[in-house]
Amino acid sequence: MLYSGAMTRPSIAFLGLGSALPERVRTSADPIFDRIREAARAQGLSEASLFYGNREHRCLGPDESLASLTAKAGRAALEDAGVRPEQVDRLYGYVSVSEFVSPNALYQVHREVGLGSHALVVPVQADFGNFVMGTVLAWEAMLAGHSERALVTVGAGWTRNVDYAQGHAFGIGDGAGAAVLGAGERLVLVDYAADTFSDEYGAMTMRSRPESGFQTPVYGLEPSRGVQAFLNTGMEGPPRLVERLLRKHGLTGDDITLVSHQATRKLLDHWNEKIRPREYLHTLEDCGNMVIASIPVTLARHHRELRTKYLVLFGIGIGAHQVALLVRV
Repeated sequence: MLYSGAMTRPSIAFLGLGSALPERVRTSADPIFDRIREAARAQGLSEASLFYGNREHRCLGPDESLASLTAKAGRAALEDAGVRPEQVDRLYGYVSVSEFVSPNALYQVHREVGLGSHALVVPVQADFGNFVMGTVLAWEAMLAGHSERALVTVGAGWTRNVDYAQGHAFGIGDGAGAAVLGAGERLVLVDYAADTFSDEYGAMTMRSRPESGFQTPVYGLEPSRGVQAFLNTGMEGPPRLVERLLRKHGLTGDDITLVSHQATRKLLDHWNEKIRPREYLHTLEDCGNMVIASIPVTLARHHRELRTKYLVLFGIGIGAHQVALLVRV
């Protein structure tokens, strides 16, 4: 059914949430991080000193499948929503880093969740904002009348794709999170805002780095440009974006619970000071930086404890892009 401008649009909401984590735990004292600590001591203010705040995180084992972990989160979200797989007509999200350059392993997730052949698969390659962007795209399809129920599920396995001599590797953890969207009256999607900073294209990349001995894709902040992007738009962009979205609806930070990208305590503390939310939820301390999965994992853990009328989710990415979503609790 198509919804014309003259008709009342349905309330699209998060109907269910789910997450999945590997069982293997790695603590911040693991010897694998000794090279990062040495660099921090030797260089002072450097990339190595920008990433901190987690005491442990989860890691996939060598024989564990990231797609299967992502599917597990999707099934948990469906169970939480009371929705059967055959009732889902869209699958949005991303598996990063996928088994192949193309296709994305989201198609394997489709199979393992048990979705029907009628369910359109929409890989959203927008690291790190995949979950929020996938949610927005699913919402827009529903408002257009082309979808009734969607599953948004993302999985991150970046512990396999970082250089453990680089500071950003310190907090990287693996995990998967998911949400089911459909007509509902709790956790209703209200509005979103986005910014794109394409002049930062290439400042942070996932690519092979033969100069450092990596033939497979490895994430990295490019020299000078990457750290500059982190300190400038990475730190200052999200507060401006969230403030713009809140002002549009006559809200302030005191009206919201915030769930954000979770790369490091340095960013979380800065964003908390600038946005001043009533509550700020995260899973950084025990799950680390799950890259594209931190937001849905945090939401799945805490969504029944929300005490504010509104929720804001915001993701940032290496396009570079930022997207913030306003949700009525």
